[in-house]
Amino acid sequence: MWVIMAVSIQLLSGPNSWAVADQGTFENEAECEAALSEAVPRTLSDGMRLAWEQSELKFICLKVRDS
Repeated sequence: MWVIMAVSIQLLSGPNSWAVADQGTFENEAECEAALSEAVPRTLSDGMRLAWEQSELKFICLKVRDS
């Protein structure tokens, strides 16, 4: 299973990451990458779009590890 993760690092508060839950999960990396390409930057709010354009926010596909 794969998910889209949002990642940013703030100088004073450190790393911040979260799963982009409204996109769901994906069976493989190709499906995840396709959904990521479709959603970003089209679905971002103005603030998130600005952070993404300035490379302060990244979206990545990450494989979920079994526990």
